[in-house]
Amino acid sequence: MNLDKASAATTLEPLAPPEWSMDVMREGQQFTAEVKKSAIVMCRVSVVRPDDDDEAAARAALADKARRWIDNYLRRTAGR
Repeated sequence: MNLDKASAATTLEPLAPPEWSMDVMREGQQFTAEVKKSAIVMCRVSVVRPDDDDEAAARAALADKARRWIDNYLRRTAGR
């Protein structure tokens, strides 16, 4: 997983290009990830886990959302 070294490795597609990363923050039951391209924040994604305090599961869910957002972003900007 090239987005988040603290979460488990994944082979889920689409994999993000190496210049993309994410930083995860927690506030109560909400986990938020800043999705960055070359250290510039491009978007934020979040999940709320009211019945689960598992940070690793939250990071994995955020990484999946981030990968899908990055894939969509790259497809939209490819023709520019």
